[in-house]
Amino acid sequence: MQKGKRKGNESSPRIYVDTNILQGAISGRNTEDILFLNKAKEKEWKVYTSIYSLMELLDVAKDRKFLMNSVIERWVDVSTFLQGRKAKDLSKDDLQDITKRLNNFFLNNKIIEFINIKDADWELVKKIGESSNLHSSDVLHLVTAWVGNCHILVTHDKEFIKEGNRILKEEKVYVSLRICDVDKAEETIMEVTIARALD
Repeated sequence: MQKGKRKGNESSPRIYVDTNILQGAISGRNTEDILFLNKAKEKEWKVYTSIYSLMELLDVAKDRKFLMNSVIERWVDVSTFLQGRKAKDLSKDDLQDITKRLNNFFLNNKIIEFINIKDADWELVKKIGESSNLHSSDVLHLVTAWVGNCHILVTHDKEFIKEGNRILKEEKVYVSLRICDVDKAEETIMEVTIARALD
């Protein structure tokens, strides 16, 4: 097997996973996200995310660790925590613990591969950023899934689903890429697979 190639059908659907799905699975707080990743493994779907997701996961983990250190262990009030949030004072051990936890998650979920936009894709990022109500990180996720030839982008963000699908329809990409919630993933994969075959 060639490096970078994964066992499974080459016609398997390509699924881009938004940060909030990964966050739910890593924290164990969202069974739906864990079940989704397990189903992806079982069905040998091709699952992708990007370096933007990893950076967002690091930010969330650092905020959480800073919260635990400040509010819980030092009894700092919440308003003081919020003021100091940008100037975190996490130790090297704290940062290593965060990195280890995230690395372990991706090691245990080897089906998730990283894809990223190329230099030529920044013009599309700019265009969508200027013509939509999407947050900049959502624009990056959308463009990465789009240029990565993904069938679906899975997220829990209802506004991202609504606005992102509007853009995909406007750009005439909705036939080959759709944004959906985890509970609609399998159904949406079928719709896009059929639409791509007919296109």
